Amino acid sequence: MARPGVTTAPSRGVVRIARRRFVLFLSALLAAAGLTRHVVRGRAAAPLDRFLALSTLLTGVHDLVRDHGQIYLDCLLADRAQAAALEDLYARAGLAGDAPARTLDDLTAQGVFADRRLRALADEILLFWYTGEYDAAGGRALATYEGSLAWRSLPHATAPGTCGGAMGFWREPPAG
Repeated sequence: MARPGVTTAPSRGVVRIARRRFVLFLSALLAAAGLTRHVVRGRAAAPLDRFLALSTLLTGVHDLVRDHGQIYLDCLLADRAQAAALEDLYARAGLAGDAPARTLDDLTAQGVFADRRLRALADEILLFWYTGEYDAAGGRALATYEGSLAWRSLPHATAPGTCGGAMGFWREPPAG
């Protein structure tokens, strides 16, 4: 049975799709990809997406910087014990299945914070995001200073040493 906008070339078995139908299909595909950016189902998800989903769950922040996340993930994966603990944390948080944890209460109910190793890892991930610091080969390194969640969580503060605006900007009260 032929569908409107879809034809088959008789000699080669090639399916031809009308331009309008193709654009609609492509739009739906792109919309679905955008809506599921941090939704992780199954082990086939990209490692960074799983890490960002976990980080979003732990921090409560939905617009985490992917570049910073990659740095923090690489830091954890460089250590075998941390990498193994991270896989355990993903599993306990349900990020490898169809029913991922949605809140910190869900993580608590699943025993994540009762396990010292997983709690320490969750604390380390929070430190990465809130301080912008991580462990590098030569010691502590800085992924971001101004972009750390510590400054984002303080609406009327700016990171010391950063410019807040034109000369004398501090004379005016903060907006909001």
